[in-house]
Amino acid sequence: MIGKRIIFLQAAHTAVDERVRYHQARTLEESGHTVEVYGLDSFSSFALKQADIYIVDTPKALWKVRRNSAQIVYDITEWYPSKKNLRNIRFGKCIKAFILLLANIWAGCRANAFIFGEVDKARPFRLLFPRKKHIFLPYYPDLQYISARTPRIMAKECRLLYAGPLTAEKGWYRVLQTVKEVALLRTDLQITLDVITRDSISSDTMPENVHIHSYPYMPFEEFCQQITNYDIFLDLRDNDYENTRCMPIKIFYYAACGRPSIYTRLRAISKGFPEVEQCATLVEDSTAAVHAILEYIENAEHYAKHCQNAQQLARHTYNWDNIKDSFLQLIDEL
Repeated sequence: MIGKRIIFLQAAHTAVDERVRYHQARTLEESGHTVEVYGLDSFSSFALKQADIYIVDTPKALWKVRRNSAQIVYDITEWYPSKKNLRNIRFGKCIKAFILLLANIWAGCRANAFIFGEVDKARPFRLLFPRKKHIFLPYYPDLQYISARTPRIMAKECRLLYAGPLTAEKGWYRVLQTVKEVALLRTDLQITLDVITRDSISSDTMPENVHIHSYPYMPFEEFCQQITNYDIFLDLRDNDYENTRCMPIKIFYYAACGRPSIYTRLRAISKGFPEVEQCATLVEDSTAAVHAILEYIENAEHYAKHCQNAQQLARHTYNWDNIKDSFLQLIDEL
């Protein structure tokens, strides 16, 4: 097979985005293709370079492509136009949403094929462009980056992790409230809440047995090693129209660690990870999250079972090796 020159052009992600750089691009390189990746941090350095295939993530990225005879793959992982596209717009919000929607349809018209990360984001394109090639490529991790560790018995200490923006929408205040209530119910337990974020943590009053540490966003491989140090993962984002249709990537990484997570009950999780409640707990509010944490702490058999199930599901089903061949086949057929 003669290798192709492939350029990833991303206006919504960085050049080291884990899904592209460490999965798609690396797999293509290992298969003999020549690959370049341009992202948010290098977008301006893309100077109409020629390629056999361009893989783009937004209409903005596609706008920079000079097509000629090249094939275009539209990799759709974003909800577009999303809330962040329309945030802080007081006048003409509907007009901008309509323009962004038209831009997305234009990108679909120019694309030769689609990569869909989730079912809900695929429906409009499959309806408008039923004859175009497409694959579903979920956000499963390559297990070479993650090592599962033997779970601890949480008799005296519990280590929790939250990773993401410290906003109400992403559930940060719900996480704080949950941890505070657990600490008040279990004053004998030392609770460590580590936070991986770009934001600054405000000085909220917490019980003496809670210790909060903040870490900046870190390189992908470092992140994969860091998350193996925790007992339970928390993500209590709002269950709104957009969030409930967006699959959280990190849930698969948490499972690969062989640890349970506690997530808001989102429709996308139940659809994209049907066995999720064999290794995690989906909750409606912070009260349910408190009960879930206490159940993991006080019921060692339940906790161990979820740890074991998480690791097995990652090994047997939810990993990159199980889906990468469909990606390579799509590229080879273009």
